[in-house]
Amino acid sequence: MIVCMGGDGTLNEVMQGMLEGEISTPLGYIPAGSTNDFANSLGLRTNPKDQAEFIMETEAKSLDLGWFNGRYFVYTASAGIFTETSYSTPQELKNKLGHFAYILHGIREVFKIRRLKLRIETEDEVYENKYIFVAINNAKKVGGIMRLDKAHVEFNDGEFELMLVEFPKDFIQLMKTVGKIFMQDFSGNITFKQIKSAKITNCSDVNWSLDGEKEKAHDFVEFKVIHNAINFIY
Repeated sequence: MIVCMGGDGTLNEVMQGMLEGEISTPLGYIPAGSTNDFANSLGLRTNPKDQAEFIMETEAKSLDLGWFNGRYFVYTASAGIFTETSYSTPQELKNKLGHFAYILHGIREVFKIRRLKLRIETEDEVYENKYIFVAINNAKKVGGIMRLDKAHVEFNDGEFELMLVEFPKDFIQLMKTVGKIFMQDFSGNITFKQIKSAKITNCSDVNWSLDGEKEKAHDFVEFKVIHNAINFIY
């Protein structure tokens, strides 16, 4: 058994190394970051001692991972509004305020929204529009704010959840859109779809976030689900 302790980024690095090294040993995780999105999605214990005991008493289960242009990610690949907050919030502020630091830092992004004119081709549909937010998730909570319906999220079903939020016509529509996300109303200008793979183009100037860590821009993105990628204790 391998056990790691840290935030979402730490978990990403450990899983990355295990897959690259073809290590199939069960992995346990003790969350100790500022937000711990994935741990919250799984319902892991927040007390380190309690989580350590849970790891020792629980059998590992298979867990799907995402593949993004050759790099693995655990629960989210995203671009657009609030994405930069995940990796640009100062560590000192996170140490003092925890998750609230992300909220404070994210408010600034509302006033510098940019259009992401993208083409997204899934296994059975094509989407082409201007968006403010794009995400491929395998989590029930993202950013400590956005919640997905538990009925739509399974961690080893071979599918991730694609979310596309179209660019709003004005500030009022933007506020309505944010409210819809909070209410899990994925209709109208919000697309929500379960996918196994996707190809994204027209994205050469788009910075991504993988599990909360900055990922450079790519001319194109190829995504696929790695089904039953690792044995994880949850």
